[in-house]
Amino acid sequence: MQGTLQRQRSGYKWMRIGYANTKFSLAILLGSLCIMILLAIWAFREMPETKWRLGNFLLVYFIAALIYTNLGVWLHEQLHCLALRGNPPEHRTHINFSRKYILFLNGHYRVKGAIDYCTNRRALLAPFVLSVALVAIGFFGNLILPGWWFPILLSMAVAGLIDMTHDFYMYSQIRVVGKKGKYWDTGKYMEVVWKE
Repeated sequence: MQGTLQRQRSGYKWMRIGYANTKFSLAILLGSLCIMILLAIWAFREMPETKWRLGNFLLVYFIAALIYTNLGVWLHEQLHCLALRGNPPEHRTHINFSRKYILFLNGHYRVKGAIDYCTNRRALLAPFVLSVALVAIGFFGNLILPGWWFPILLSMAVAGLIDMTHDFYMYSQIRVVGKKGKYWDTGKYMEVVWKE
């Protein structure tokens, strides 16, 4: 499901929030791709000028992509569930992982039972920590590692933000309801019930 559905019944409002709609996704994707292109140019310029420069550049980006689409995706889902730690839904979380085109890991988490607004907000935005960590690792690594290290890690951080597209969308939708609502996260979509 994409976008949102809303209904009203017996004084209660119900909303189902699916994946980000095309307009929202496109805005994040286009902005991120522009940044990724600039970072790729920066990384290429930082590569040593040898006859293997292009090959080295492509290999480094391929390895970075494999690391993010496996370890990064795994961490993304773990961070969602880590945000629920210490709260009642903690024992009701479950992560489903699957392989896409053999090389790439895909996953989503789900929570059984209702979640309050603060916990849900924290769970949706928790993977932002991964992007911040990648920027920090890139910055500090740049002090001793080759010049291409920082733009590669920044590219992975941007990939982390792209990976959060649906999380950002869901958060933008639940902000309107806030603490008035009860939330159910099925992994594929979120349901919200509240009374005006």
